[in-house]
This record gives sequence, C-alpha cells and structure tokens, in this order.
Amino acid sequence: MQIKQLSERFAKKKSSSAVGLDIGNSSVKVVQLNSCAGTRELAHFDVQAYKSRQRRDIVASIKKAMETAGIDSQIVNTSVAGQAVIVRYIQMPRMTKEELSKALKLGVGKYIPFNLDEVNYDFQILDDFSASAPGKTMRVLLVAVKKEVIEERIKILKEANLTPAVIDVDAFASVNSFHLVSQGSSGVIAVLDIGADITSTTILRDIVPIFNRDVPLGGNNLTKALIEEFEINAEEADRLKHNPKDKYGDLINAVRPVFDSLAKELQRSFNYCESQLGAMVQKVFLTGGTAKFKGVDKVLSSILGIDVEIWDPTLKLQINESLEKERLKETGPILTVAVGLALRG
Repeated sequence: MQIKQLSERFAKKKSSSAVGLDIGNSSVKVVQLNSCAGTRELAHFDVQAYKSRQRRDIVASIKKAMETAGIDSQIVNTSVAGQAVIVRYIQMPRMTKEELSKALKLGVGKYIPFNLDEVNYDFQILDDFSASAPGKTMRVLLVAVKKEVIEERIKILKEANLTPAVIDVDAFASVNSFHLVSQGSSGVIAVLDIGADITSTTILRDIVPIFNRDVPLGGNNLTKALIEEFEINAEEADRLKHNPKDKYGDLINAVRPVFDSLAKELQRSFNYCESQLGAMVQKVFLTGGTAKFKGVDKVLSSILGIDVEIWDPTLKLQINESLEKERLKETGPILTVAVGLALRG
C-alpha cells in the first residue's frame, strides 16, 4: 500500500494505458484509460454484479467484466475499503519526512486500533490548516489496512489471472478521479461516495483531503425501505429506484427516513470540520451507485441546505467512439473509483 503525494500525482508521467478495477460490495467496475498528448481517453469499461459475495463469484464477475470490456492487460490498479481500513488525520510537530517515519514507528500504535504486526500503514504530510500554531505543527494523513485484507484482495486477483500494480483506498481513489478531472472547484467541498452498504465522505480544502469518514448507510438501506413500503422484491425495488415513473412521490416518502439519517451523520462531519478546522463545506459532490437514484441530489440538497451535484468523471474524459454512449451515461457515477485508480497510471 502506498499513498502518493498529491503533487506527485500531477507531475508523474502517465503510461500509455492503465486499468482501474473497483471490487465493490455488490459489483465490479473496470475501466481502461489511454493517455496520449496530454489527453485521457476512456477506451474500455464494464460493470458486472455478483451472484454472491463468495470468492468464486467475485472472481467470475471480474473475469466477465474484463472480457466484456475487451481489456487484455493483466496489470490493474485496485483498492480496498471497509472497517479494516483506518484513516486518521493527526497533528504532529513540524519535522522532515524521515523524522516523521521514525516517530510513527515508535508511536503509530496509539492511532491504530489493531496490533501493528497485523497491518500495513503509510502516511502523507499535508498542508498545515491549524490556525492555533502556524509553522510549529503539521497535519499528517495516516492510513492503515489489515494485512489479511490486502492478502485476500491479492488472492482474488490471482485467481482472476491479474496482478495489482497499486492497491489504494476507495475513498482516495474517488478523490483522485475528482482531482485529476477537476471541475475547477476550490474552497471546501465534500466528495460523497454512496455505495451499497457504506457512504464514504471525504472533505477537501483546495483539493487537499482534510477529513474522511465512513457511515454504514447506503443503497441497500434504500432498497430495504422500498421492499417494506411497496411489498416488492429486491430486483423490483432496484428498478423502482432508477425509474419510479408515476410513483416518484411515494418513493421519496418511503426512503426519506434513510436520507434523513444519512444527512444527520453528514452534518455531524460537516460541523466537526467547521469547529475543529474552521472549514465550512460549501458544496457536495455525489458519486457511487446510489448517485443513480432519481432525485437523490435534490433530496439531500433540501435536507442539508447545501448545493449537491452528481459527479460523473467520464464527462471530463474523451470517449472512444466504439463505446455505448447511453450505457456510459447511465453508469458514469458508478465508475468514479475505477477511473481514479486508472488515473494512477
């Protein structure tokens, strides 16, 4: 696991092509980006749902996605997420990277709730946003992942005949897609990745991450609410989420408690950043599978009182003429993590 300096992500010369593979909780997403003369082209993509969360079915979905997309490369960039991933923003006395590395070896245990021999960890020095002691302290991003999670991910890829070049964290891959195909936003923004089970919130200040939090609410909670309200099965509920037709009002009423709970947790995060870091969130960008939910941006905007916009990184890429434009339009926000991974080169 390695956290790249944000400046290095820009300066690094990208290879001619790279593959991003997002192995999510309910589906696998894959993209291949080609780089030429300073432009990036989305050359291939596919999304495949799992039959189950068993390894053999995940591997089967990966193979099918790679084959359907027409991707021949066996080298991919991938990522991990979940409770086994720990992200901490810590305040440290200002020191060199070498000094910090030594200091963390001695004291990292107080920031990570796992035995140190169970995890891989890395760090990145961020700009100092502390007004209380300018010049004396620095903010440090510390990330730790349980070794067993990394090992399991490598086993899955090996069974799919793939080799990882980079193993990142979902939240930072999502931010990376936003970073490199930027909409030109500055100030304080929140990137909200609403997945099947978890909503990952990353708050950025001038495109530098300053806060990250996962909330155990996602698309599956919305599906459950629809199943209970309309007495339908999961497949019918999923169709209803994306195409409610004349039931839109009833649909919003059914899922409103879920959005209220999510907004409550988001507001806590926003309030924390404002009180601790003096940073008020000015805009929210939505991505992930639930971003396809009709009207989700308007619902959250009305609850939070903040401008909310769907983030689709594919709109900032050149698109290969052979790709299905309508399908890409439907799946664009789902590809955010995969695009961010492919942008790692």
